Amino acid sequence: MDVIEAMKVAVAVARHNSFSSASRELRLSAASVSRIVADLEADLGVRLFNRTTRQINLTGAGMEFVQKSIGLLEELDLMRSAVRERHETPRGQLHVSCVTAFGNECLAPALPEFVRRFPQLNVSIDLSNRLVDLIGEHFDVAIRVGPLNDSSLIAQKISTQRIVFVATPQFCEQYGTPSTLDEIKECPSVTQVTGEWGREHRFSHQGKVIEFEVPQHVIMNSARAVKNACLAGGGYTLLGDFMVAQDIAQNRFVRLLPDYEPVEQPIFAFYAQRRHTPRKVRVFVDYLVEAFSSKSIS
Repeated sequence: MDVIEAMKVAVAVARHNSFSSASRELRLSAASVSRIVADLEADLGVRLFNRTTRQINLTGAGMEFVQKSIGLLEELDLMRSAVRERHETPRGQLHVSCVTAFGNECLAPALPEFVRRFPQLNVSIDLSNRLVDLIGEHFDVAIRVGPLNDSSLIAQKISTQRIVFVATPQFCEQYGTPSTLDEIKECPSVTQVTGEWGREHRFSHQGKVIEFEVPQHVIMNSARAVKNACLAGGGYTLLGDFMVAQDIAQNRFVRLLPDYEPVEQPIFAFYAQRRHTPRKVRVFVDYLVEAFSSKSIS
């Protein structure tokens, strides 16, 4: 007896309360359906259906068997789909939402290699700091700084960022090099604030975590605009380490207050929680982990 076929027959008979309707759905003869059910009952040693001339009803044992069969058949289909898809080439549209600074400085340069590996995927990147409705707006993946309180999403950490104080060498010549938070507050600043993000940053100093409230001298909602203003002499700023690493290396920026160690902020890739994650999502998230988490961006 083919147990999987027998489970499918039992589920179909239970759904229709009819041998003949089940036979039409399964494209089997009514006699074959009756025989399979009879063989199944004989094998289990219990009656699954009560039969009269007018109706067919599940017994208690039949109800238990059918419910468990439905779950097992679903798991089998998911397993087959997962294995089949694992060996297929990802294709179609991949729609990604990403925070602006990380998207500009990190994701954009890494994207050509991903597209080279998976040429049959069309990738659309939306750069924005707003919180998107991942499911309602049909995004496959969202990249954000810090965790989200949404149990319907899976979070995969892909990197971290550290917010550091920087200024130009010319700034230090004009204002000196601040050595404390109180001193730096007296200097002109240009900083990024997006909604509530960026109004405060946390630093570790001499074993204590300190909250630094960002001065409101000049604020912008774009990290790239803040960086350009700072380079033009607008004042010191606080930016993610990946934004300024090259500028520090090339002496366009000087890192200020190095004794104030930034508290790391995790960067996550979020995607919808499903029984079976689409392969295009899986390969993209795996690529993000490969590209960013195995090395320090700073």
